[in-house]
Amino acid sequence: MDRLKGLEYYKRIVELGSFTAVAEEFGCSNAVISKYVRFLEDWTGARLVNRNTRTISITEEGQSFYDYCVGVLSNTARVMDDLRQDDRAGGQLVVACPVSMSLTILAPVLFRFQQAHPELVVRLRQSDAMTDLISEGVDLAIRATASLDDSALVAIAVGTMPRCLVAAPDYLARHGTPTTLAELGQHRCLIFSLSQDSQHWQFGEGETAQTVAVSGPLVSDNSLMLVEAACHGLGIVLVPRGYVSQQLASGELVALDLQPEPVSRTIYAVYPDRRHLPQRVRLFIDFLKTELAATVAAP
Repeated sequence: MDRLKGLEYYKRIVELGSFTAVAEEFGCSNAVISKYVRFLEDWTGARLVNRNTRTISITEEGQSFYDYCVGVLSNTARVMDDLRQDDRAGGQLVVACPVSMSLTILAPVLFRFQQAHPELVVRLRQSDAMTDLISEGVDLAIRATASLDDSALVAIAVGTMPRCLVAAPDYLARHGTPTTLAELGQHRCLIFSLSQDSQHWQFGEGETAQTVAVSGPLVSDNSLMLVEAACHGLGIVLVPRGYVSQQLASGELVALDLQPEPVSRTIYAVYPDRRHLPQRVRLFIDFLKTELAATVAAP
């Protein structure tokens, strides 16, 4: 049996706490995972996992063996990267990204990266919830925010995401077009619940900074749902410009030119604090910086 693969399976068993979850992650059966655990227990001569039909628990010896697995897998990845003499990426890259951003901005970038590295398998996890990178085995998370909370994670800015106010011509014809930020507070606004300024939209920076309290008929944790609602004339929405480029080009939505402009979002590549960054992650971060500089800023 492949001992290195067994170490990888076991590492994820400890982190996920489930044979089933590991089997789903690697696309195999529970029987395969169980077989590898028995193989590792025979190899070490120690009981690593206590398990019954419903739960598992890691033994003291199993916890020590987990630390060994982490070290071996990390060192193996480092050596393989050091031996690689070119800028090819292989293996599996697990990326977590918010749903709306992955569909509108990240997808074409990710596709081009995979085409440039055909030996690489990309596993994309789309979720607007904050992801626990370590427990979920994520190499890299993409997040767009005004500021990041302090954590043990490493965050690298890879781009900027300008935001804009948009509404359908039909809505503006019925309710009027706001000409100042103060008027904006009297309009029907569509709220992205996960934003740091969800109900207090932020405009300008420094001496020009202003905050406008907003409310409206729809609150959602998905930006593309709000864009669709705006297209149907439900109200005004504040979203990244890249999310509505097609609607603006077609005239389905109209951008409101109110000053100062909405505060932009910085796009961060976030990854666990490691002494050695896998080559596939390093190459993807460099690719993001280059591609997003053109993609995100496009009108």
